[in-house]
Amino acid sequence: MKKLFIAALLFVGIVSFAQDINQKSGRDQREKLTPEQRNEKQLQKLTSELSLDKKQQDQVKSLLAERSAKAEKFRAERKDNTAKPTAEQRESFKKQMETEKAANDAKMKAILNADQYTKWSALKKEHKARGDKGDHKKGDHKDDFKTPQERDQAHLQKLTTELSLNIDQQKQVSELLSDRSTKMAMLKKSRAEKGTEPTAAEKEAMRKQMKEDHKANDAKMKSILNADQYKKWTALQKEHKDKMKGHKKDKK
Repeated sequence: MKKLFIAALLFVGIVSFAQDINQKSGRDQREKLTPEQRNEKQLQKLTSELSLDKKQQDQVKSLLAERSAKAEKFRAERKDNTAKPTAEQRESFKKQMETEKAANDAKMKAILNADQYTKWSALKKEHKARGDKGDHKKGDHKDDFKTPQERDQAHLQKLTTELSLNIDQQKQVSELLSDRSTKMAMLKKSRAEKGTEPTAAEKEAMRKQMKEDHKANDAKMKSILNADQYKKWTALQKEHKDKMKGHKKDKK
């Protein structure tokens, strides 16, 4: 457990560093970039924003690679442990996050010159301000640190409240959510192993498969819910879809 928390602390601290130097946009998430591709994209942005020379690029690249390695190690270890931390562990977690973030800041300060470091600090401040006004303020990214099981449980609790699900319905919806998570995990693993962007034909095939899966999921939910519940669920689906469309427009 202690080992897991050390890994988690390092991961969260490193992720904070990554977000400081380059916003992880929703576009990157949709593109399903590999860690190496994300690092390269971040490096290109920093090179452009801060006018990094060749030596600095190599140093920042090493720092990004170190971050990715620690992040992947944390993800692998977390799969084996779903226990929630205590209040004392969370406090220790927070302190270690601050320490790790300060260490990363010091490493960047050692790499950059005075003007570059000033610009980098300004970029961090600008990113933080955008986050406070947008999704971070709403807590939308809390799910980034949840296991698939925790996300499914939170989703089930929300549906139970919104639709007044009975015990039998909760069990059926829980199985449906678990099945969906398993399929998503398999898809992510497959794309990560491939390591390249899908072709136009592959993207079209994926879109068709997604539509079929969505239609099948809708049919299963309809068989689980009664008429009034299904109507409410359909309204929730539409509301979520509209929010996603609005979010995409804001990013353009």
